[in-house]
Amino acid sequence: MQHNDLLIRFWGVRGSFPVPGPETVRYGGNTSCIEIRNKKHILILDAGTGIIPLGEKVLRENILVNGDKLPITVLLSHTHHDHIQGLPFFKPAYSDSYAMYVFGPSLLGRDIETSLIHSMEPEYCPVKLKDLSAEKIIRNFQPDEKLVIRNSIYHPQLFKQETDVDDIGHSDMVITSLKSSAHPTDGVYVYKIKANEKTIVYSTDIEGIPGGDVEIIEFAKDADVLIHDAQYLAEEYSCPQYSKAGYGHSTLEMACEVAAKAGVKQLILYHHDPSHNDQIMDNIEQQAKRLFPNVSAGKEGMEIWL
Repeated sequence: MQHNDLLIRFWGVRGSFPVPGPETVRYGGNTSCIEIRNKKHILILDAGTGIIPLGEKVLRENILVNGDKLPITVLLSHTHHDHIQGLPFFKPAYSDSYAMYVFGPSLLGRDIETSLIHSMEPEYCPVKLKDLSAEKIIRNFQPDEKLVIRNSIYHPQLFKQETDVDDIGHSDMVITSLKSSAHPTDGVYVYKIKANEKTIVYSTDIEGIPGGDVEIIEFAKDADVLIHDAQYLAEEYSCPQYSKAGYGHSTLEMACEVAAKAGVKQLILYHHDPSHNDQIMDNIEQQAKRLFPNVSAGKEGMEIWL
């Protein structure tokens, strides 16, 4: 990587549950996980099953920075199964050579650490959170805070949004969040990542509204890359017998409307329905291109360089 490069790599693009098999080879079957990397830090958005092969790759690379392993920060949008189910199988979390920082929302009155502990109790999981032997720091990320991830091995720092942090470098990541109520039961976090004078917005598990969600449109304004939920076809969303309205997910039309009104440069459709095979995904991408030209359906292995 060049000094100022920022890499986005997709490891899991499915919603709800993983769907491996011959009909999902090209787009992939793993659940939500995206890697964003600068030269000296790994940022991971959500910990669905896609985080498992990512962990294997991290161990194979064995990258050292000034004699230390790359630090890893995990940002969770919420704690539904398809966004955390890969965490117990993320191999770097078992190595005390790594430092792992986990940030996410406090939902339903429960701290993010408490939620993860509960999800890995013996009745649900063969290992407990405390068995992950990497150095761990797990913190709530409040909507009035910003997270600064230096392009270094220095640990991430949370600040109040209004705090003037005057030593942020060009390639440091600055992350802010927006809590949306457009996903049951207690909402979801949308994240904005800024680095290298570029902006990435991660907006998964969002249900659109007629005319576009004004909060999301404003939050994503002029972003270089918008990664937006587009789980349902319009006919699935509005089907009289099996309507998906209220499930907390968008259609491709909703995602394209937000992208157009926010003036983003590139849209990636995300959180694909597990029933949508590669052929259906091809059709979805083609439909979306008629509404927003610079759009792609997310695929495992897709890379975007900024």
